[in-house]
Amino acid sequence: MITTTCNQYTARGWFKARKTINLAVVFIGFVVLLFIFQNFIHPLIADLILIAIAYVVFFHVLAKRAIAIMCPHCKGYIETNTPWKCGNPNCKKNNERVDDFPFVYHCEHCGVEPKAYQCHHNNCGGIIFLSKDKLTTLCATLIRPEKKSAPPPPKKGPVVDKITQENETIRETEYKLRKAELDLKLKVINKDLEPQKEMTQEEILSKSAQEFMDRNASWRRASERLQECPRLLACEFHRPKSSSSQT
Repeated sequence: MITTTCNQYTARGWFKARKTINLAVVFIGFVVLLFIFQNFIHPLIADLILIAIAYVVFFHVLAKRAIAIMCPHCKGYIETNTPWKCGNPNCKKNNERVDDFPFVYHCEHCGVEPKAYQCHHNNCGGIIFLSKDKLTTLCATLIRPEKKSAPPPPKKGPVVDKITQENETIRETEYKLRKAELDLKLKVINKDLEPQKEMTQEEILSKSAQEFMDRNASWRRASERLQECPRLLACEFHRPKSSSSQT
């Protein structure tokens, strides 16, 4: 619930006068309602009821209302119950009891009054001066959550380290085998794609002579086998018969 929207230079004065204004509002309302209630219920009961109502309204409703100021840069509204960080270089503490210590009042810890507030709206960040001296050294800022660093990795035992090292070795070996296989396939493909060289006259003659010598060697081995056949037949014919055949 916002008390009022006021100029950035008068916001501090409005906050300081807030208790007095709230007290006057509660007192006037208490007196008016007292005259009305006394016509219907016992005056003592009316007093007790109105005192309870005045307590709740003063301390839990009016005391919690914030003052709003408008950023002169982005025209966005900023409520004074925004958690803020003191701009005093010797303090730099967070103020979270913003109902009693807003940035238009003073720091709860060091008592220094902020001279400016940095707008926290997206794509703005402009400086909102709270006094006409326009001092930026005591500029209050929004409390932003600190980035939490990643937790350190859990400690590994010797067994886990050994398994990890062996897995790395296996992966490295698999990589080498796969690379060797691909290199071999690439070599075969490149060999097939290479244009065949034209043979020189000397190479043609050498190949023909080699083929001729290979054919002669084949014929020589065949003739030797044919010459051995009659001898093998003669040996088979003259082999003595077995005793079973003689019987």
